Amino acid sequence: MKNSRTRLLGTLDYAPCGPPPRYESEFSDETLAAWRAAGRLGAQESPEAHFAFDTREDFGIDWGRAREARVEVSRDNALTPFRLSFDPDDPARLPEEWGTRARVLAARGHAAYVVPWDEGLFQVLGIVDGASLNRVLAALCERPALIEAAMQHYAGFVETLIGRVCAQATPDYALLYEPIASNHGPVVSPDTYRRFALPALRRVVDALDAAGVRHRVLWTAGKVLGLVPLWMDAGVNGLFLNQYAQVDITCRGMRRRFGPELRLFGGVNWQAALAGPAALDVFLRSEVRPVLEEGGMVPYLDDTVRVYMPYDTFCAYRARLDALVAEVCA
Repeated sequence: MKNSRTRLLGTLDYAPCGPPPRYESEFSDETLAAWRAAGRLGAQESPEAHFAFDTREDFGIDWGRAREARVEVSRDNALTPFRLSFDPDDPARLPEEWGTRARVLAARGHAAYVVPWDEGLFQVLGIVDGASLNRVLAALCERPALIEAAMQHYAGFVETLIGRVCAQATPDYALLYEPIASNHGPVVSPDTYRRFALPALRRVVDALDAAGVRHRVLWTAGKVLGLVPLWMDAGVNGLFLNQYAQVDITCRGMRRRFGPELRLFGGVNWQAALAGPAALDVFLRSEVRPVLEEGGMVPYLDDTVRVYMPYDTFCAYRARLDALVAEVCA
């Protein structure tokens, strides 16, 4: 029996491997509290253990700002503290007893990942609210060299950490976060993103590729279709789009538009799951099955499992999805 790590890599490589791993979106704290209060989940029981989902493990590297210092990159004097907040030589960025942990990770039977682009362009540049967003947007126009210098330092910071980490254990994939759009469109144009974010993102992906991390999966939300070609040009080859239906996109539509080079994670409309078996069966048959048959997809809900998802409804959704996967990917 192939382990979940082998099945994930086989799925992403379009190789015969049996069914993809059984992953699921995160569960909100409110959902877990409600299910426990109703006696459907043990007080100390995780949903992963309860439903026998396959394990995914974060390498546990600290990719964020030192001491959570948020430096807003909108003034010329911001560059020095920005560089100090992303210090790649800080040994505390790797977990304690990293050598031992790395040896355990290297021998794992489940998938493990890193999150080297863990915030996204504007979060890296220090936005915390609408006012700081406006100041950073102004800096893109008034101080472009400042923004470019900050992003190049950030890329170098991530490159250095990737080298330190992957010298001892190679993750199965990298997860890259880029929350940059609303349901109406991106915060900036593709041309602006191409100038300020893409060079840094490409450096990060190139460092991952050089370290043997062949799968780079980007998490995003909103109407981002105009940015997907840029991400793919940078070397991103997987996507989790949060709440497809909110922006009238489906995983089948994404496959038709971007082809098999873009592997797909999630993709099951949570609203269809909530609507009941009939609506869910229509969605699975029309939108998920064709992509599963082509390969390169790991299906689960396209949003956090929130408190308005009853336990029995969730179980019914998982039973139907598991049956479809077993039928298509046996």
